[in-house]
Amino acid sequence: MVKYKLNKDELREHFNDQLLDIEEAIKKFDNGNEKKARQIALALRIICHDTQNSKSLLKQLNLNIFFLSNNGLYTPSNLLSSWTLLQIEFGPEGMSYKPNLELSQRVFFSKFDDWWNEIIFDDKTNVFTRKDIVSYVANQDGGAHVDPYLNEKYAKLVKHNSLGWEDENGTAPNNNPAYQAIRAIAYEFLTSIQYFNVGYSTRKKRKNTHFEVRFKDKNSRYKWSNTEMTFSPETEDIISKDKQEDRVLYIQEFKNGDKKELYL
Repeated sequence: MVKYKLNKDELREHFNDQLLDIEEAIKKFDNGNEKKARQIALALRIICHDTQNSKSLLKQLNLNIFFLSNNGLYTPSNLLSSWTLLQIEFGPEGMSYKPNLELSQRVFFSKFDDWWNEIIFDDKTNVFTRKDIVSYVANQDGGAHVDPYLNEKYAKLVKHNSLGWEDENGTAPNNNPAYQAIRAIAYEFLTSIQYFNVGYSTRKKRKNTHFEVRFKDKNSRYKWSNTEMTFSPETEDIISKDKQEDRVLYIQEFKNGDKKELYL
């Protein structure tokens, strides 16, 4: 039997369907149904994740999109745990994680692999990237599959409060940090698509910048990017043990006049 190869229009239709699924799940998530993070994660996996047996929709469509990194600064020398896409909120029902859903004062755009592999959680025993969180939620936690046993480090993150934050009564946050991170990743992703649809204009190199650790590759080596941030001797000591991969920082102008930092 001859296999049928989907054409670009058909692939684009699938891509748009997944975007619609994300948008619909976001509405329900924002109305209080945190479990809709599973549906968001599944759609993100279909769009973004490559395996040995299948290519992501991004790869099949060959979309050259720059992705928004809207998280806070991750510093590996920090003695406390990190959750760079989230905030802590105190309310009548206790302490909870909340996703960053507005552009922060300090944002970057990057190529997909750097964004996908950027560290967003560090509980001082394990680190998690966007790819990790999307994959765990989609593959084990009800997005596409429900595994009887969760990955140990993911289970510690979502079931045993490995981030370690508690209120004055010793009570941990009352919601799932991975699900809240999925919501933040979806915000970044959809904002990236919006800027892609606006269109990229000119870019200029930014000079006299310093490096900052931001992500890890598949071999758990730190990569560096050029940013305006200085770095501490403690951070330098940690990342000096790993391979350096320099990035060039640009000021990217979009066709609507917006200007953002972009590292390539």
